[in-house]
Amino acid sequence: MEKFCDEKQIPLKNIISIAIDGTPAMTGRHKDFIAAVNKIRSNSLNDRLFSQLCVANDEDFNQLLLHTEVRWLSKGTCLTRFYNLFDSVIEFLKNKDTGLRDNLITSKNDILYLTDLYKLFNDVNLQLQVDDLNSIKTKTVISTFVAKLLLYKKNISRREFNNFPDLAAASFINDDLVVYCQLLENLHNDFKERFQDILNMDIPDWVLYPFSNVNTAESFQLEEQLLELTTNKEIKFKFKNGYQEFWLQKPIMELYPRL
Repeated sequence: MEKFCDEKQIPLKNIISIAIDGTPAMTGRHKDFIAAVNKIRSNSLNDRLFSQLCVANDEDFNQLLLHTEVRWLSKGTCLTRFYNLFDSVIEFLKNKDTGLRDNLITSKNDILYLTDLYKLFNDVNLQLQVDDLNSIKTKTVISTFVAKLLLYKKNISRREFNNFPDLAAASFINDDLVVYCQLLENLHNDFKERFQDILNMDIPDWVLYPFSNVNTAESFQLEEQLLELTTNKEIKFKFKNGYQEFWLQKPIMELYPRL
């Protein structure tokens, strides 16, 4: 971690959080999915027989993805692969584990829902892994996703599945939709609590638009230095590359240390 920060020239004091793959994120309602994957992949004979079955069924893939193998992939990819091979999994478990097979059939819609949901999670995760990430961009990504969770809930309640294309192909009853809507609301509340420090972070307008918000500085000292900055024609020219590159210029940090 320290070596990475040195290479990227990131002060350790600027680290606000760390996300680690491999945490027990895939639990709860999809435990049967995990059990099925482990039953097939953790046994070499089962893995080989399942691969042969997939070939015989003319599947696009002939192997499931173990959760431990997808540290660099999305959880959505893992679930998508499982659903793509769902019929072959059910067929394979027919004489191997009827209880697990029946549970998977019963929870098929849940697997579809989770497949779509983890794709959305992965999209957010990728946005938070870019090299030029900063606090402002982090707040934008998190705020947008938190707001979208309620939009997803409203859309599903109206049977609009634009963001849940796999779930759209399922046959379900209204009770299923009620559960999925409640889960999305719970996620919304959980995200608001978990990321409240980021969501409540105040970003002054002059940080984003320093040349049009001189009078919005919080103090006389800030306003004075902001006024000096906005009248510096040489520095103003460099704002065309965006606020992040602009504020990271060495002259600004030296001439206007309060900003």
